[in-house]
Amino acid sequence: MTELNRDIVKKYGLNAGASVVGIVACKDFSLAPDGFKPSDNLDGCRSVIVLGVPFPQEALTSMSNVEYTALRNAILTKMTDIAKIVAKQITKQSGYRAKAISASGGKYVDGKHYGTISLKHAAELAGLGVITRNDLLTSPKYGNLLWFSAVLTDADLIPDEKVPYNICVNCNKCVEICPSGALNNPALFGNKECGKFFVVENKKVLIKCFLCRKICPYRFGE
Repeated sequence: MTELNRDIVKKYGLNAGASVVGIVACKDFSLAPDGFKPSDNLDGCRSVIVLGVPFPQEALTSMSNVEYTALRNAILTKMTDIAKIVAKQITKQSGYRAKAISASGGKYVDGKHYGTISLKHAAELAGLGVITRNDLLTSPKYGNLLWFSAVLTDADLIPDEKVPYNICVNCNKCVEICPSGALNNPALFGNKECGKFFVVENKKVLIKCFLCRKICPYRFGE
């Protein structure tokens, strides 16, 4: 069996197609709701490997709602596949248990959708960016274009440090442009209002608004 460390794990992620890879200790999810902690999904979990891939910039500049939705769905599938590859490689090469976390998995509770774990919070803890005023994970390099999946493992990996990036200056552009008022009060933010713009057409979900992502001055990063 191969000895497992964070450098090896990050190499697995990059080789599988991820653009960024970060690591978080499971204990750092103590504030997550019950049922949504990494340890609730993998008994004995000690580390979370966060995998990210960015949208192309055209998604926010020249794509229609239909094209944006199709690209978003394709990237979610890609991210889930990357997580499965990394999880399988960890188990095969080292013998540690590993579980892939889907980029689109989760469930609704009181009208709000929760991922299996919060991938954007995991990414922030892993130092891959910071959650900004529009409630999106924003990276210095990739802006708010990153999408994530993850792998849970019982391997004890050295975590990355959370970095306090100075990105969002609360310019309020996202708040002012939001057609549902979902961003008016950060303490009460939820997906219920945004959900009005996720509509079903021809038995498929269509995303009809992504203005908070598009208006952000840091949408493309550096």
